Amino acid sequence: MGEIVSRLAAVLLYAALQGFILAGLARLMGDKGPQHEGRLTINPFVHLSVWGALIAALFTVSWVRTIWYDSGQNRLKRAGTALVILLGLLAMIALVPLIDLLQLSALALPRSGSYAVLYVLDQLQLVALSSTLLNMLPIPGLVGGGFLQALWPDQQRRLRQVEPLCLAVVVAVIVAGRFPNPATLLLPYLQFG
Repeated sequence: MGEIVSRLAAVLLYAALQGFILAGLARLMGDKGPQHEGRLTINPFVHLSVWGALIAALFTVSWVRTIWYDSGQNRLKRAGTALVILLGLLAMIALVPLIDLLQLSALALPRSGSYAVLYVLDQLQLVALSSTLLNMLPIPGLVGGGFLQALWPDQQRRLRQVEPLCLAVVVAVIVAGRFPNPATLLLPYLQFG
């Protein structure tokens, strides 16, 4: 039970970071859509996908609610939207080793508190890495689905229609054990020390 609670805490942190980074990058590139949707916040509940959180509690992999981009507002148009998505995913990978630094400061907490914080940070590293790898796939409903928005900005309605089906397939693949979670293999290479 403690592992699931720690993992859910990690998913809330992941959702807050991933959603805010993507919305912030989109805003920096001139796209005001995510800001108008209220996504330019670190409030995890704005970004949290309920299905993503449930899957993460059991399988250590998640995704955030879809951010709908307007390539017409982006300074670099469609290429800018793709750049926002790519940089957002890379930023999450870059945060994985930085979490080690937070773990060092957690040791200053009282013993029981530091154990809980350390466990949540460990789970955050796993969730962030495995989720980022999953979200690189260009599937509607995942972060990488934004690449499809960049390719076909006039097809947003169709992408919204197929999103639930695509996410259902993603859930089925994860539950069936067909999505190998390479985070445990890659994590040692992204940690300090």
